[in-house]
Amino acid sequence: MGHGYTGSTIDRRIDLRGKSKVRLETHGRRFELLVNPEPAWLFRQGEDVPIDDIFESYTVYENLSRGEKASEDDIVAVFGDLTEREIAVKILKEGNLQLTQEQRQEIQKEKRAEIVDYIHLHCINPRTNTPIPKDRLEKAILDLGVNIKFNEQVKDQAHEIIKLLKPVMPIRLETVKLAVKIPPSYTGPIYGVLHSKGELLQEEWLDDGSLVAVIQIPAGLQADFLDEIMTKSKGKSQVKVLERFSE
Repeated sequence: MGHGYTGSTIDRRIDLRGKSKVRLETHGRRFELLVNPEPAWLFRQGEDVPIDDIFESYTVYENLSRGEKASEDDIVAVFGDLTEREIAVKILKEGNLQLTQEQRQEIQKEKRAEIVDYIHLHCINPRTNTPIPKDRLEKAILDLGVNIKFNEQVKDQAHEIIKLLKPVMPIRLETVKLAVKIPPSYTGPIYGVLHSKGELLQEEWLDDGSLVAVIQIPAGLQADFLDEIMTKSKGKSQVKVLERFSE
């Protein structure tokens, strides 16, 4: 199957600013592709990333920096009848993803932000029963010098970091179970909120059209959840805390 390549040609010097390259050296040949660093890294960590988000194009180079394309003969000799897309994925999986220190730091920063978001939602300050500000969490994590791992799930890392934070700040991982009663006029707009904010454990429709539900949510979401419920029902809903679960 043809790949649309011609012989080895010099195209133009490729601007790598903000981009990365992945290089595969095999069968005495070198193949390089231009990639977007973060989705490429996430893909290699096993995350489900759309392939088209990774590659600027599926053009295979022998020397990307100099704009020298790989020859059709070399591509066919190594990859056979694979499509351009399949070749690109193979190079990404088996090759060496070259990230700059700055790119690694940026990916680490975004991963840290995801962990901070998780802790902010799932933890409270037990002295005030309120969420802990994100900037305070991030500062504490940086002060502790916590090593953020690219290839570990946010939830798993967050739970480990929470243990490290306990000696330096009041923090408790908590889930709250709430009973909610919604008047008939407001069940439509609020029903979607119940499903999106947490785990809907129980629901019952009363004869007058009211909805009674039991929902379990991260404690850090409680204030925002109550505010949204009351806003959408003009203060006419009823919410009661049934139980709190701490870890």
